[in-house]
Amino acid sequence: MHSFIASGYNPTIMPLSEPVLASANSILGLNLDGERLLIVYGSPSGMVQEKFSVSIPASKSFPAILELITASADRLLMITQAQHLPLPDCVSVSVTGSYDPLSGSLESSPDFPEWKSEPLKSQLGLRFNLPVFVEQRPVAGLVAEMLFSSGDFGGTQMYLGFHPTLRASFSLNGSIYQGPGGSAGDIGKIYTCDTPDPRLNRLLTLNDYLSLNGLASEALRTQPSHWDLNTTGSQVVQAAAEGDPYAIELVEQAAKMLGENLAPLIHLLRPKQITIAYPFSLVAGDFLPPLRSAAAAASGLGGLELPQFRTSQFGHRQPELEALAPSVSALRLRASGR
Repeated sequence: MHSFIASGYNPTIMPLSEPVLASANSILGLNLDGERLLIVYGSPSGMVQEKFSVSIPASKSFPAILELITASADRLLMITQAQHLPLPDCVSVSVTGSYDPLSGSLESSPDFPEWKSEPLKSQLGLRFNLPVFVEQRPVAGLVAEMLFSSGDFGGTQMYLGFHPTLRASFSLNGSIYQGPGGSAGDIGKIYTCDTPDPRLNRLLTLNDYLSLNGLASEALRTQPSHWDLNTTGSQVVQAAAEGDPYAIELVEQAAKMLGENLAPLIHLLRPKQITIAYPFSLVAGDFLPPLRSAAAAASGLGGLELPQFRTSQFGHRQPELEALAPSVSALRLRASGR
């Protein structure tokens, strides 16, 4: 169990189904995927005062990850307590996979293949004895954009994340679309051809080219002499940001494929704006032009009919803001009486 009591915290049992929280001065934020757990201590304004990151162990069972979260949170809160900062008022979570907001369960996740309908929200509520707010990562990313950036997020918005898979989230006039079981937006599963790939003995999907793992695989397949066998998609993007022509070629190819395959969604939703998440946001100059051109050619749209394409402006801060966004959004909704 969490050591709030040892820190002088006198807990009050709170209902876990609908957390009651009128206001908050401090938030404990979690951003969880198959590679790392990022924990931040921040405020509703998006300011992060302390953060802590730890690698995810080889054993990715649900109980093991809960123990890691508890121990890591204790470590971070020891630091904040030493600075005489107040204990957090709530817990905010961004997680990869299909999170069902109605049941509070993570139904499935490519990062945690052993997890099946795990009660993430209720278990975190029991451990921290605080209100808990959870969103899947692309939703948390879109919410963070609406909360903390200065852009216009009216009309229909589409937000694209690339880790661990290509996934979209959507909003209409500030309201987030939530599909049953948290399965909406998993566009990386779209097939790119109707002939099985002989190497993998299956049909290829957008994830094989546009997820960060897919980008790394493409780098090793098409440019094997240029990349180390342990190269990651993030390293390819970073190399493109530093001007590596091989990496830039890969990024431009990925953008072109994305634009071609977004055409049906553009016609269906007619989004006002499409936001590209970190880390591709770091290479906006190489990613956006071919994306825009390919989307225009594939959709037959141009001018004002074509969505505005933009990249997130948060850069390396995006994971931190994703961690805080679910709670900040809930707080603002309650404050507005919605």
